Amino acid sequence: AAMSRDYRQGDGGYRDGHGYEQMKPEYDRRDVLPWNRGVELERLDKKRQSLNIWVIGLAMAGLALGVLENELLWHNRNIPVMSFQLLKMMNSGLTLVLFWFILQYYAVEFELLEVSGKTLIGADYYDAFMLSGLSYPMAVETVIVLIHPLPFVNYIVHVWGLDTYCPYSSDGFIAVFMMLRLYFYTPRIIAELSGLRNEKTRLIGLMNNVEISYNFIGKAMLRDNLTTLLFLFVVSVVTMAYAMIVFERPMGPDTNLDLFENSVWLIIITMTTVGYGDMYPQTPMGRYVAIFAALLAVVLVALAVGAVTDRLTLSRDESKVLEFLDNIRSKQERKAVAGRLLQNGWRAYQTVNTNLKLPENRKMPDENAAPRNNILRDPKFYQSALQYAQLRRESVSGISTDVALTVTENSVGIRRMQTQMEELEKKMTDMHNMIKTAVLGPRPP
Repeated sequence: AAMSRDYRQGDGGYRDGHGYEQMKPEYDRRDVLPWNRGVELERLDKKRQSLNIWVIGLAMAGLALGVLENELLWHNRNIPVMSFQLLKMMNSGLTLVLFWFILQYYAVEFELLEVSGKTLIGADYYDAFMLSGLSYPMAVETVIVLIHPLPFVNYIVHVWGLDTYCPYSSDGFIAVFMMLRLYFYTPRIIAELSGLRNEKTRLIGLMNNVEISYNFIGKAMLRDNLTTLLFLFVVSVVTMAYAMIVFERPMGPDTNLDLFENSVWLIIITMTTVGYGDMYPQTPMGRYVAIFAALLAVVLVALAVGAVTDRLTLSRDESKVLEFLDNIRSKQERKAVAGRLLQNGWRAYQTVNTNLKLPENRKMPDENAAPRNNILRDPKFYQSALQYAQLRRESVSGISTDVALTVTENSVGIRRMQTQMEELEKKMTDMHNMIKTAVLGPRPP
């Protein structure tokens, strides 16, 4: 807190740990370049990324140690030995180191807000940090990472329900709840892999009043990249399958869900709402996991449908091309049907003329019969006429296939686009000047 600085936007001033306002000199004694807000933000952002990678790596390492210790304890009939206690002590040590990196991470996040001028000026470090909005996510992350098996602490968790008694080891319960680390750090993993959380994107978001947060990056990646959705599905299946294994183990030989492949099969079948019924959880905690999997599947299926629909939706230009081709194809079909209509009409006309030239004694004696000179009585002509009328009703209307008209429309569109490009170039020049002023600050006198 004593080394914290409260940067003020515009003049490069800061407030030291004792609350006294200081002005950063334009040049130091070695005549180096003046302090630059953009360079400082870029340096802090690189430091934040490095700390974030360390936090994620340590959290995943602690999770792996917790799962390993629980599996060894189960195969040893829940009898703890000294080697298991050593694994738990290593996990506790990793948790302490992880907690230290978390403190450093949020200190850098707070310093980024200070340099950007988004903290309360005039307040001490603690009050400014509490009002910055970082205290709540830091508290949640701390609670999640502190969940780990403690050394030399072993007890039995008793669960009754469904006319069954299920004793669980405390390490097994804790190993399941340590899976929360995967759900908590998955957005950060996606953000770091996407490369969208940096100072450049932050400035672009600042100009458009959009915060480049982990939730924003997650939504963007889910919309544009199906691999992200597959990654979320795999993480969900693996975590819930392991939870199902731990919670179904007390049933002993009465269940086949103590195998990982069987639990994965059950979770996938449950999430896809198939439900063959060949396997099902028999313990209360196992059924809670199945309920959670079914509810989570609703969200994942909705995301999958939205992503696939967005991928298959045609753009405006693609729709215009297809409409153009459909119109040409429809014209060709109408020409073919019109040709058959004329051909069948001529044949029907010839048939009528032939009938008119027959003697009276060879004509039909029925007085109520329709006149023989009606060509619509010919079945082929009548069918061709109906087919042609149907094609005209179903013909594509919207884009003309006239080449001259199409060229004219394109010329008008090109001129309109040139005007828009000139306006956009003017806006980009103004935006460049605004960014330069915001990042570099006013020029020294």
